[in-house]
Parts: sequence; C-alpha cells; structure tokens
Amino acid sequence: MLKNKSRLFSLILIMLITAGICPAAGGCGSAGQKDVIRVAMPYSDNLLEPEDNYYVRWLEERSGLDIEPVIVRQRKCSEYLDALFSQDNNIDIVMFSEEFEISARELTPYRDAGFLANATDGNYFYPNYGREAVGDCGQILWINSGWLKDLGLKVPETTEELREVLIAFRDRDPNGNGLRDETALLSANDKTACRASELLMESYVYNDPYHDRLFKDEAGNVIDAAKTGEYAEGTAYIDDLKREGLLVGEDEDWSLSAFTELINSPEDMVGAFTADSLSGVIYQGNPEILARFMHVAPLKGPEGAQNALYAGEEMEVGAIICASSEHRDEAQKLLDIMMTKEASLIARYGEEGVDWDYSDGTDVSIYGTPSTIVTHNYIWDTPQNKHLNGIGPMNVPVEYLKGVTWNGINSDFEYIDARAQMSYAAYLPDISRTLVQTQETSP
Repeated sequence: MLKNKSRLFSLILIMLITAGICPAAGGCGSAGQKDVIRVAMPYSDNLLEPEDNYYVRWLEERSGLDIEPVIVRQRKCSEYLDALFSQDNNIDIVMFSEEFEISARELTPYRDAGFLANATDGNYFYPNYGREAVGDCGQILWINSGWLKDLGLKVPETTEELREVLIAFRDRDPNGNGLRDETALLSANDKTACRASELLMESYVYNDPYHDRLFKDEAGNVIDAAKTGEYAEGTAYIDDLKREGLLVGEDEDWSLSAFTELINSPEDMVGAFTADSLSGVIYQGNPEILARFMHVAPLKGPEGAQNALYAGEEMEVGAIICASSEHRDEAQKLLDIMMTKEASLIARYGEEGVDWDYSDGTDVSIYGTPSTIVTHNYIWDTPQNKHLNGIGPMNVPVEYLKGVTWNGINSDFEYIDARAQMSYAAYLPDISRTLVQTQETSP
C-alpha cells in the first residue's frame, strides 16, 4: 500500500513538473530559477564591478531577482533611447545618472509613443532624490584662494570688485609660470550650475534658469526677469567680461568634461568657476586642488541686488521601465525597493556598520544641526564597489543628507559644500515667489 502511494505521488510530481507547476514554495526545475532583470546603466569610473556590487547583491537578496547590469557607454540619453526603442530589445529597466541624464519633459515623447511602462504609482519614471548632498542653493561661486593670496587681493564682494580681481587673474601671472595662460572665470554650457553668467545675473535681478527666469513679485504677479531693465544691465556686464577675455567657456561651448579637466589641472589654470557642489567638479583624492578654491558669498550688484538661486531638493529622473519588458511586475518590485529609505541609504552611503552608522544625535552635522549619520568611509565619487554612485532611483530623506556628522576635516567635500550653502542661505528668495511652472518646464 505504501509503495503504491509513493508511486502515485511520484507520478503526480512528474505531471506537475511537466506542466510547469511546482508545489514547493521555492520552486523547482525552471520554475525555481530567479527571474533575470536586465538593467541598462551608464558606465562610471567609480563603479568597479557592477555584477558583484554590494548594493546590487543586496537588492537581489531583497527582491529575489537576478539583476544583470548592461553597461551603456553612450553619454547622450536621447540617442541611446532612440536606438533602444527602434528595435526589439530585452532591456527591462534603464537607469540614469548625473552624466547620463534626461528630464521628465524630455521623456514625454517616449511616454506618448508607448515606449514606457508605468511605475507602481502610475507615473512613467522613478525619481532620484539624494544624488547630491543637498542645500537649497543651486549655484555657488568658487574662487582660487591661492591666487588671491599671491596677488594680495581680497575676496570680492561686488560685481565691480569681481571684475578687478578677474583682470588681475588675467594679467598678473598668478600661477607663476611666466605665461599668460590663466583662465580668469571659467564656464561650461552643458550644466546650468556651471554656467557662470547665470550666477552673475543674480546681482542684478532674481534669475531662475530652471523655470524660464520667471518668479512672483510680492503681490503674486508673475515677472519675466529676462524682460526687465535689470536683466539688460546684467547682460551688458556679462558681455563686457566676455569681450575682455575674463569670462571664458560659454561662447566657446565648453563641455563639462573639459571644464572639470582644466579646473583639476596640476598647472593651476583657473581663477574662478561656478557649481552647485565641489564634489561634482574637483576630483576625489586631490587635496591640493581642493585646497585652492573657496566659496564667495553672493555678489552685490550696482543697485544693491544680491540674490541666490533657489533649487532645494531637485527631482531627477532615476529610472524607467521599458514597455517591451516581459518582467514589468518584477521591474516595479525592484525599483520600489530602491525607493525605500533602507535601500536609499545604502545607495548614498554604502554598507551600514562598515561605511556608515546612524548617529545618536549628540554630534553636530556639517550643517550645524544634530547629526543623523556618521560616515566611516567616504565613498561618494570614489572608485568603489559598495553602491552605484548615484545611478538609478533613490529617495534619501533630507534629514540624512543634511545630517552627516562633521568628521573634523576641513577639506572634506561635504563640509566645504555645506559651509558654502550656509553662506548663501540668507540670500535665497521666499519659496512662494519661485518655482513658477510653465508649459516649458512641466512634464
């Protein structure tokens, strides 16, 4: 009788396997294999082994999926997506980063053409909050303190004082090589924060390039800064700097890569530049170059205007799911996990207990507030294998981004950025007067 029952169970098991059904919870045969999710992600010098990355392995364990990274060497997102969607492909997810980015507005045509699957919340992309250590100011002026010291110059406080400093940078050989090869003020066109003219305009009128230069006056009326007399005055000042060879890079269409390469040159070639963060411009592990630059508080214009650009927590596109994916539910599951606090803290700071820990709140953060995070190893923008260095979606709560404990090192990137952000805070506008949404800026 027992033998007959055993044979009957074996026969039923064989039939179930043949039908692709497995009675065991973990699956068996082909049904027991993990679903493979193919994820296109941009190449990064700071991402050593994507397939054996700590964060990728953590995500695989949490999701029960097999993540297969597909490295994208192309830098222009739209060209990559055009090619991807013009042919049959087996990519489930495309992830983006600071050097491979696309806006929600630029994604709209792909959504309308049916190439994008919905996220869990019904949106058509997953955002990235927390790629950078945040501050509310979106653009800061950085100046070569070594050149100021060697030439006996003080830190400029007005636009005219800046002009005089830039003339000295151009003419008085501050790098001491006997050549007139210095760049006084360098700009890059392909990143707004690095376009110096945008910051200079703040000394004439509140200038928000992210929202078509629109803002509200105290009565709530929408003002187009570009149509004001102050904007015309600012344009004249900026054009003068360009004609005199004091502002370089915008008309020459300098790329961000050329911009950063010149700033990081050991030949000490640049006097000043603008950026939202030094960590995105100065190469890691380069303390000599980092020590060259200090922030300059917002400059006062000829009529006393002194503004800082409000950016706050800027939403960036982190990832999309391809409509052609045969694993949409699994892709949603993976990206939903990436948006959790636990995953996002790994994505920003690395392995808990090794690279960072939660703070007990007794220390002071880089922003002067009670700390929430203690970092043991600073691995952002460094070659490592703990996280994706900002690639893909994440949602780091602002109390952690601004709550990193100061490690006592004045040359720490996040500390320097935080000091600069704090000096600009008093010149930020009332938020109610900014962020005017237009057809151009709305997705």
